[in-house]
Amino acid sequence: MKRAIIAFACMLFCTMHLSAQTVDDLFKEFKNKENVDYIEIPKVMMSMASGLVKKEDGGDLVKKINHVRILNIEDNPTLSQEFSLKASNLKKKGYEEMVNSNEENEKTLILVKSKGEAISEMVILVTEPSECSLVQLKGKLKPSDIHDLSGITDIKGSN
Repeated sequence: MKRAIIAFACMLFCTMHLSAQTVDDLFKEFKNKENVDYIEIPKVMMSMASGLVKKEDGGDLVKKINHVRILNIEDNPTLSQEFSLKASNLKKKGYEEMVNSNEENEKTLILVKSKGEAISEMVILVTEPSECSLVQLKGKLKPSDIHDLSGITDIKGSN
């Protein structure tokens, strides 16, 4: 009987562990599916783009972003549901939750990873019944940069 309980506990733990998703898992699983737009802008391209954007249009912010990945699902309720289900099991370890909004038919989650005072990664996840978006920004941003960009006033370190 003890062995059966231990085996069941191990199986339950493994199942829970396997069902959890990382941001990378979501990108890998959905980026090549039909009706999914996926864009990746690596550091080299971000460096080139930073020289083209005027300061008043956010050029200073663009210089601080090293890598961008965007995944968008449109007009596909079945795939959006599948994505939403997987995203609901997103591993948040290492991230700080900045925004978690659950409004009628729309969920928004913004997570950040920090190194000291700098934000090294930001993940934005928006799910709706027929459209979903996942955005990942990596770089070295200050909380005030995010504040200026989004108008969010309750970010750690910004006053």
